[in-house]
Amino acid sequence: PGPLSPLCALVCGFEKSGTTLINEILRRHPRLDSGHEVGVLLADSPREFHTKRPYYSFFRETWKLSKAEAEHICDTDDWSTFYRRARASSPVIVDKSVSIFDKTPVYMLHLSDVLEKAPLPCIVSVRDPRALMHSWANWSGHGADPEQWLDQNFERNCSRFLTYARGYRRAADSYAELLWVSQFEELSNDPETEFEKIYRFLGLEFRAEYLSFESEHFVYGNTVSTDYVFAYRDSLSREICDRILDATSEFEEWHYHA
Repeated sequence: PGPLSPLCALVCGFEKSGTTLINEILRRHPRLDSGHEVGVLLADSPREFHTKRPYYSFFRETWKLSKAEAEHICDTDDWSTFYRRARASSPVIVDKSVSIFDKTPVYMLHLSDVLEKAPLPCIVSVRDPRALMHSWANWSGHGADPEQWLDQNFERNCSRFLTYARGYRRAADSYAELLWVSQFEELSNDPETEFEKIYRFLGLEFRAEYLSFESEHFVYGNTVSTDYVFAYRDSLSREICDRILDATSEFEEWHYHA
């Protein structure tokens, strides 16, 4: 066990890029588990976590913790103690001897600071910006006309993409050996190969059976699907797709073409 035990890994990335899918498949390993999202590493200490909204509230909700339990978990300045108490208190974690990973998408935005606090293997989930922004439109309740919403919010969405991506790039300058980039499209098209690579990166053995799961957290179906790789093509014009690609060309390695 490392100095941050039971915490052994981090998962972050763009919202709607597959972080929850990764979360569910990692949880299938018998020696690895998590609740849903945490977010404590956004704070300077676990004692300050309650000021990081909505992450603190979401942590309580998805780890199924009472107010008193959450307050006890955060009553420390030690990261390891925080995760140990979270594992012990949460009914989501059945086996109290497993290692824990922390899946929090927004860590990507602040990744250098997060890794300074917890220098652990970190999976960074990315996705083609056209598909990503199409999912953001649906997520925002504008699935009936995603192009209109994206056009009206174009600068804001591109800024959101770029600030997250630059957060990753800054961290890669200092912590490249700790980072594994998982491209949603590659994961969807060849899940067995890609998850085997992720598991190997974490020092764990992968089994194909881990690709089947049950989830209550925003995952469609109970396995990996290719249905969402090019879903945007039926809803977005070539014009706005080209605008998105042009605005995000700084990270064209994440533009997916097939």
